[in-house]
Amino acid sequence: MESLTRPDRKVWAAGHYLRPAFAYHYTVAGRFICVESDDEQAADLFRSYFGGWHVAPLDDARGVRSDATIGVQMHAQAPTVPRGLESFEVAAGGVCHTDGQTYFFESHDSAIHVGAQNPSHVEVWIGKSVTAREKAALARLAFNACMTAMRRCGLFELHGAGVVEPKRSGGVLFVGPSGSGKSTLATKLASAGWQYLSDDTLLLFRNGESIEARALRRVFAVTAPSVASGMLAGFEDLLTEPVPFDPHKRRFEPEKIFPDGFVETCVPRNIFFPVITGEPSSRTRRLSQAETMSQLIRMCPWACYDKPAARAHLGVLSLLARQSNGYELRAGADLLGDAAFVARFISASVGGEGL
Repeated sequence: MESLTRPDRKVWAAGHYLRPAFAYHYTVAGRFICVESDDEQAADLFRSYFGGWHVAPLDDARGVRSDATIGVQMHAQAPTVPRGLESFEVAAGGVCHTDGQTYFFESHDSAIHVGAQNPSHVEVWIGKSVTAREKAALARLAFNACMTAMRRCGLFELHGAGVVEPKRSGGVLFVGPSGSGKSTLATKLASAGWQYLSDDTLLLFRNGESIEARALRRVFAVTAPSVASGMLAGFEDLLTEPVPFDPHKRRFEPEKIFPDGFVETCVPRNIFFPVITGEPSSRTRRLSQAETMSQLIRMCPWACYDKPAARAHLGVLSLLARQSNGYELRAGADLLGDAAFVARFISASVGGEGL
């Protein structure tokens, strides 16, 4: 899984190069994505990013037709955004521009572009400014570019954790912004013997008449209070560097702590939208299908920002809302303690007992 395809070197013919200097090929959920660049540093940025995901590199890509290609430029100037496009400011930083066919994303002096003529080709320009080349900015740019490509392949990101309830073998998702308790709940349930997909980022895709969730990020990230709660007792030495997007969280490799607990995909049957309240006790409220859909759209802003992919994205969210039970979860102090209690609480909630 961690071996990388050998770069395809340039081929010189008829006075020009026919191939980029570096081309790496990957597969995820049956789709094929190629990353191309004439700059080794730019190619390595994306190569290292894919290395942290449950995405398999292809050692031999002969005969494989890519579903999406990411072309990365590090020294060229990004083009000017055409006039007349609708613009959306992104909460995490940057601005989207679109007319429903063309898509631009700008952040600092970096840019991502998908044109109407070649909607499977994602062009990326890495800005030259010090701000654009900071570690966190590069990580966000790489993530946004990869997600733009995956949306062109029918794979849609969800800011959520995924686990599998052992009694019913149904997928349970925790969806919410940073700080809502997703990682804590996923880690607690993994400690209680539940299988896990991811603690923060999932891919949603259509499989026949149902929606599946697929693990994306390999590592978990927890806050200092979560570590202090003792759920990683004895494993503190496995914590690694802070998360680039959130320096208040520390990462760890879940398979080293919860061996044999990983599962790559699940069919979600229950979705919790947690909010940490600080109250002593936790409680849930069953949501209507419309409320569940509203919450999913709120947590998937790219379903609105990236208009060329919006119809398919919203269709996946709609089907997910129909196949799943949605719950508002007001997480109190009791869900930050004993892992066995967390497992009983969530199992009782999806079992329809009402808490």
